[in-house]
Order: sequence, then C-alpha cells, then structure tokens
Amino acid sequence: MRSWTATSRGTPRQALILLSTAPIPSLPAGDFSSSFVLIKITHVSLNPADLATLKLLPPWLPFRRAPVPGLDFAGEVVALGGRSSEKDGDEVGSLRVGDRVCGAVGLREVAAGRGTLAEYVLLDQGLVVRVPAGWDPREAVGVLGIAGQTASVMVKGFLRDGGGADELEGGALKGRRVLVNGASGGVGTLLVQICKGLGAEVVGICSGANEELVKRLGADEVVDYRAHDPLEGHLAAKFGSQPFDAIFDCTGNETLYSCSPGYLKPEGKFTTIVGGWSQGVIPYIKYKLRPVLLGGTPRNYHLFLLSASGTIAREVASLVERGLIKEAIIDSEFSMEQTVEAFEKLATGRAKGKIVVNVNSY
Repeated sequence: MRSWTATSRGTPRQALILLSTAPIPSLPAGDFSSSFVLIKITHVSLNPADLATLKLLPPWLPFRRAPVPGLDFAGEVVALGGRSSEKDGDEVGSLRVGDRVCGAVGLREVAAGRGTLAEYVLLDQGLVVRVPAGWDPREAVGVLGIAGQTASVMVKGFLRDGGGADELEGGALKGRRVLVNGASGGVGTLLVQICKGLGAEVVGICSGANEELVKRLGADEVVDYRAHDPLEGHLAAKFGSQPFDAIFDCTGNETLYSCSPGYLKPEGKFTTIVGGWSQGVIPYIKYKLRPVLLGGTPRNYHLFLLSASGTIAREVASLVERGLIKEAIIDSEFSMEQTVEAFEKLATGRAKGKIVVNVNSY
C-alpha cells in the first residue's frame, strides 16, 4: 500500500516520504483480534496537531516506530476480528464489513506507525464510529475527527465548569454570550454551529472575507480582526458593557486573554487550543499558575488538549443527527501525492474549515 512516513523531525517537506510498497496491516490471530478493525482509508483531514507532531515527536520515545502522520480518518471497514471483506455479512460488535466509518487516532498510534495517511490502517474498534446518515465521508472526516471532538469537549467543559450539566442538549447555552476567535477555521466553524444550536448568542472573529460564511453558520455578529487594531481595544469598547460568558480561542492569541477583563465576565472562562512552540507549557505557567498579585490576569484560563476517542466521536455524530452541526466546511482537497502541499497550505493558517487529502476515493 501507499503510506506516508516520517523519517526525521521537521517540516512536512523535510520529514515525510511517500512509500509505495508499505505492508498492509493484518489482524492479529486469536481472540485478541476481535477488538480490531481494518479500514481502507478514503479521506484524511489535516490538523495543526499533525504539524506539531512532525516537528516535536522525539526519536527516543519507547513506542516510536516509523511514524505515519495523520489523525483524522474516513474509510470503509474491510475486516473485523479476522474476517475479510469477502464475508460482507459478518459482524463483530456494532460494526459490519462494508460500513463507512470515521474518527480520529492519537499520538501513540501515529508514533507506532498506525497514523491515517496510508491506504489501510488497523485500529481498535473503540476509535471508530459510523459516518452519519446522509453525510459523505469527505464531509464527515473533519467533523467527527479532531476538530469536531475538540469543539464538543470545549463546550462541555464550559458548561461543567459553570456548575451545570455538561450535556449538549436543548438550550444548554441559552442566555450565554460566546466569543469564538478563529471562527472560520476547522474548530471554529463547528464551535459556532454548536454554540448557536444550544441557544447562545455567538460573536465570531475572522477576516472580513469570511464574514458571510461565519454568519451562515449561525454567528449573530462577526468582528473583522483586520479592520481593528488593536483588536482587544475594539472588543472592550464594543462589548465591555455586555461581556462574554466564554471565549473560545482557536488561534493562540495570548493578548486576547491578557486583555480579557475588558470583555469577559469575572466568572467567565477563556479556553484556548493552541499552546504555541512550547506546546502549552509556557502559557500554562504564565496564565494558569501566576497569581493576580504577581501580574496574572483575573480570568479563568484553560488550555485544552484533546485525547481522541470513539466515545467523543459518537457524541459529535449525535450533534450531527440532531441538527446542531449542519454543515462541514471544506477549504480544499488534495490527492495522496499532494499531501506535502496540503500540509503547507495548513501551515499558512488561512484555511476556511478543513483541508482534506483524498487517499482512496470510493
């Protein structure tokens, strides 16, 4: 099979090579095999975490093999627990051979050579969820992958910390005001839809070119960050009298947090998914541990790091089925051979929604 692999640390162009004769993984023998599923990958959506993994995955990790990049996946089940695609009627657990499935893997799978930028991948069934009815795998790959799982858990975390139930039901955010920074990106486009679907008043920050898109997804108002310098002064002037209950930062804007007392309620929560070059160590110390008396910002700071799971993917699938997530935004699609170029576009930070690699189309 074809498979991308990382031969060194660095940029995608420095680190990656495309193998054309990589071995297709096989199900282990015995009862142990029943927990595994062999998937023929059709689509992979890229995440900033993929770039960070290529730069930072150290060669001394004990479980590191020949790393295969890629976290998100969509594809078709071709074998379950030792059964092949020739037995299309066989079933193990809730999955059947021939099912279209999607989800995301974690760092351990990438490091062990079970990342998703390959034509086939062998995974634990717990990471896999069926593609929602009526959705194309190309649409589902980013929504039920890292981006959708991240958006879902961020909102649940805000609800839980606010003293309420963390179930994403009905009007769970009714009466709340939410600011989404990076509202036109992969996570941001889903946060806007989820928060609006749960009853929040949503303000999105993005470039003016993406205003129409973000409003279509449900934002009540859009702030063009390019039109206001400094952005934080504009937010304080415009929203200081009606501050936000939550700020979800999808771009890693540290100034947005340090100035947040001007537009975030004292009991409000600032959540970011970008840890910068230190992968969150320095921001955590600087903003989470430093007390106000020593210059800390008097607002709740949280750095969110996702551990992908099939359970969360199924929760996101429920949001799709209930209409809280209505649309998958795809910026562009690249062929398997163009994966490096796809990563380079991701690195610009200017993609609208998700960048998808077509590994094996149906």
